[in-house]
Amino acid sequence: MTWWTNAEPGGPTRIKICGIRDHETAAAAIEAGAHAIGCVMAPGSPRTVTPSMAVELGERLSAPATIVGVFVDADVERTLLPWQPRWTQLHGREDASIARMLEGPVIRAIPFDPDAIRIWDGHPRVDRLLIDSDRPGSGIPFDHDAFHELRGTLRTPLILAGGLSPETVGDAIERFAPWGVDVSSAVESSPGVKDTGLIRAFCEAVRDADG
Repeated sequence: MTWWTNAEPGGPTRIKICGIRDHETAAAAIEAGAHAIGCVMAPGSPRTVTPSMAVELGERLSAPATIVGVFVDADVERTLLPWQPRWTQLHGREDASIARMLEGPVIRAIPFDPDAIRIWDGHPRVDRLLIDSDRPGSGIPFDHDAFHELRGTLRTPLILAGGLSPETVGDAIERFAPWGVDVSSAVESSPGVKDTGLIRAFCEAVRDADG
């Protein structure tokens, strides 16, 4: 069992680098310390890849790294089911009926909303909760002060996202002790173009916070 698939508390904070589009960047992220690579398969993003590209990238990942497919209101029959049983991140308005149709592990991404978080927390087909800002991929954080009281009630392993950077991720880990952290735009030199130096700095900041 890898650190990414292990839901038990303890161990290092898991790191997901999202929006990766090519094998070279994925390999650099894994070498820097990432546990998972996110591939965005939603139209309209500068980080979008096709499902076939994501499958090929996943097949080339070195063990024990994990690939996560990121979907936004995708067609279930044509897109979500063929991706199974890989990790699936639902990042749109998908309801519980869609989560129940999926065979593989599910990450439910939620723009910060206490009511929505409570509804999805503990759902039997949700393996991780990812809390994001209301503008995913923008690098803008959500209201951490408002989240602080809610954090202690959550049962599902938490992935923290939304505005994290090499400069801010350490404070977020110390405050919320998430199971994992997710980053995309803060480790880019331009939209959709990852900067391997920033990826290394982010992973190092996570390890420093854990240490």
